[in-house]
This record gives sequence, C-alpha cells and structure tokens, in this order.
Amino acid sequence: MGLMKKFGLFFIFLLFSVLFASAEEGFVDILDLSKECGADIRADYWKGIYELKKGRTIVRFAEGCPWYLLNMNELITGLDSRVTDDGRFEIDSASAEEVKAFFAANSSVFGGIRYIVLDPGHGGKDPGAIGYFTEGGVKKTLREKDVVLSTALETAKLLKARYPDKEVLLTRGDDRYLKLEERTEIANSVELADNESMIFVSLHANASFNTAAKGFEVWYLPPEYRRNNLVDPDTVGGVDSDVIPILNTMLEEEYTIESVILGEKLLTSLDAQVGDISVNRGPKEESWFVVRNAHMPSVLIELGFVTNREEASLLSSTSYLKKLGKGIYNGIVDFINDFEQTGRTSD
Repeated sequence: MGLMKKFGLFFIFLLFSVLFASAEEGFVDILDLSKECGADIRADYWKGIYELKKGRTIVRFAEGCPWYLLNMNELITGLDSRVTDDGRFEIDSASAEEVKAFFAANSSVFGGIRYIVLDPGHGGKDPGAIGYFTEGGVKKTLREKDVVLSTALETAKLLKARYPDKEVLLTRGDDRYLKLEERTEIANSVELADNESMIFVSLHANASFNTAAKGFEVWYLPPEYRRNNLVDPDTVGGVDSDVIPILNTMLEEEYTIESVILGEKLLTSLDAQVGDISVNRGPKEESWFVVRNAHMPSVLIELGFVTNREEASLLSSTSYLKKLGKGIYNGIVDFINDFEQTGRTSD
C-alpha cells in the first residue's frame, strides 16, 4: 500500500505539473510577442493599455477587456488576458498567433498618411488678431487671417510637390469665413480606406497685451482631455455599449501620442528655419475647439505675435512667411517619415 500510495502521489504531482505547464504555455507575454512580431511596444501601466506597433500596423490591448483592436478600426473579440503577479501582461496563445499573422500580412501593406489638412484660421469677416507696425515711416496694419493664409498656401505648395500621392486639403484657400465647426467637419468628413490616416494642422497668429511678447509655439490637447464619439457604435457591432467608452479612450490615446510627436517635430523644424530671429516658446497644452473636435492627430500653431511691432514687421514679409511655410513643411515631412518609416529626409 505504501508503494501504491507513493505512485499515486507521484501521478497526482505529475498531472498537476502538466496542467500547470499547459496553463503557462497557454499564455504569451506581450513583450515576447512584440519581439516575435518585430514590433515596438508601448505601455501605459496606469491606464492598463498596451500597444504593439510596426510601421503603420498597430495592435492595441486593454487590461480586463475580452477584445483587441487592429489598426484602431477593427475589433477582434475572444481575447483572454491577464496580468501576472510580477506585473507582466499576457494574452492567450491563440490570440497571440492571430496577432503574429496580422503583422505578417500587413507588414508592407498600409496606406500611411493619406490626407494632410491645413487650416488657416479666421478669414472673411473675421480678421483675427490685428497688429500695427511702421515701415519706411508708414504705419501699416497686419491681420492674422492674411498671415496664416499665405503661410498655409506656401506649406501646401511644398507638400503637394513632395507628395503627389497624398491629398493636401485646405479648409480655406482664399479670404472666406468659416465657422469653427465647419473647419473640423471638413477633416472629419473625409473617408479613409483601411490603414490610411490623416493629420490636421491649424495655423494662427498670436496677440498679447504685453507688446514685448514674441515667438512661435505649438499647441495640442492635454493628455487628460478626451474627445467624444471617436468610435462609431455601428462599426463595432455586437459590442456592449459600456465598452464603447473604453474603445474611445484607446483611440484617443493614439491621437494624443501622435499629436505630441507632430507638435515636437513642427517646433524643431520651425526653430531651424526662424529660431535665429524669433523665439521658440515651446509646446503648449490647451483644448482649442478646432483641435479637440478633430478626430485625428491634430495641432495648432501660433506663428508669432502681431502685437509685437518687430514680429509684426516680420510676419508681413513674404520671405519670412516662406520660411515659416518651409518650417511647417519640414516638420510634417519628418512626422510622416517616422509614421510611415520611409527613411526619407526633409529638405
């Protein structure tokens, strides 16, 4: 009996070992999966969101959610995930195989950034900020709407020459008035094909009671801000309504990250063009209407202060506006290069 008991205990131990090993083998560490896919990994541990990214192919997971997102537009259900005691995020092996297959199939198939939307602020009956300066003994007036339109047209010309395969859209190409909601609606109404993306850049000029204030700056949404209705419930059929806000947050997270990166590149390239004669005031955070209502990576650029007489004189100069246009162009090109991993350089 003693021998049988020992064999019985050994058998039970062996059975539990097999079951335990099978359970462990049934899950894949997200870090190991990223290496197998050749993808970069980003994790927001506070929000419990994990992302694998290779080129323009993106897979995103959220702790406790029985689904994951492919390229931010296709929802795959049936995911089993867990966070281990030592903090590792793991997904079931079947989903891991699906993710690897997705990366393999999409590694060279993506549309990249298809549309670039430039939004010159104000226009028509709305002149925007107004400044005054003296040139050759003559007092002159500078209107924001004219500064931003000229700069946007210069930027658009350079982008169209560089990217004949992309669509460069202007919310206005002349001196016309548009409501704020009309500007973002132009961008939001664009229908993107699978794996295609777009960016939104709004151009403005600054004003201040402090006439010594000068320089350029780039604004984007604060990370804690959340756009509403990014996810259309009709496109994710069969998903519980209480899951939609989580999907919305995941998509917003992507827009926020890309907006910050775009803003940084624009600041760097503007600094390279005009930093010797203007001031780089750095990145700013604010929930501007045109930025918070654009359902895509979006930033707002303040080109300079029309209320600073010296800078107003610069902003009235065609050659200076061309430099600003070139700076914005180079920043967008650098962003697209990273976004699409093309390896091309800016001018």
